[in-house]
Amino acid sequence: MKIVFAYGSMCLIWGTTWLAIKVSLRTTPVFTGVGFRFVLAGLLLYAAALVMRRRISFTDLPWKLIGVLAFTFFGLNYVLTYMAETHLASGLVAVLFGTLPFFTFGLAHFMVGERTTPFTWLGAALAFGGVAVISLAGTATASAWYAVAAIGAAILSAFGSVYTKKHAHHDPLEFLPPSMLGAGIVLAFIGIIREHPTGAAFSHSALPAMLYLAIAGSGVAFFLNMWLLQRIEVWVVGLSTLIIPVLAVLVGILWGGEVFNVRDLVGAALVIIGVWLALSRQGRPEALRVEG
Repeated sequence: MKIVFAYGSMCLIWGTTWLAIKVSLRTTPVFTGVGFRFVLAGLLLYAAALVMRRRISFTDLPWKLIGVLAFTFFGLNYVLTYMAETHLASGLVAVLFGTLPFFTFGLAHFMVGERTTPFTWLGAALAFGGVAVISLAGTATASAWYAVAAIGAAILSAFGSVYTKKHAHHDPLEFLPPSMLGAGIVLAFIGIIREHPTGAAFSHSALPAMLYLAIAGSGVAFFLNMWLLQRIEVWVVGLSTLIIPVLAVLVGILWGGEVFNVRDLVGAALVIIGVWLALSRQGRPEALRVEG
């Protein structure tokens, strides 16, 4: 039950971050927003480690893992995602980033030797079709470079997930705080130099969104993500990106005034059926086994 609760909580939190990113981008530039988000998130997780009385020896930290995650998971990945959302409709960005499981499957196969079956690919394809049906309801026209940015973000996120799986013996509170804080400091510095943010960047609407993204979207959700990666297979965690767009649509209805039409219903059904098919794991009963 712990795994189910953690998985559901992670999806619920990240399903609400699309709207929060949009709100923050109204006044906060990309590098500044991403940078301060992860500075706050990193400090939050350090505080959590202190409260939990985790003894962290800086000389024994997995610095290679920290560096890889700072660059892929918390650095360039989010810069590309934020950049894409400044020029593309959020629905289109969701579709493009929804390709993450496919990159996760491929990388997990080559990097950690995880197997896939026809049910995995059929379920993922069906669910991705549902994501497309939902997200393409809102169209946008912009430079292809921003579409490439969203795809690049998905690739970087997939690589970070699989690389973390290779180092599953490390406590998430050992490497998450320095990874986030390091990426955040560098990006915030770049933002100050390049974007010259003013007080408007932290307006009454942007600041709450940034705090939510830092505390829930980065701190809590990423801790749950890493905790899950240590206990279930990478591709199962990666399939959460097929659930998150559906939740994002519901959040848009409740708080963003969006209309839920027949296309949304059909897309949601395809996602649910596809995820169920992939997670049914016929012939692979060991897929959800807790490690260790």
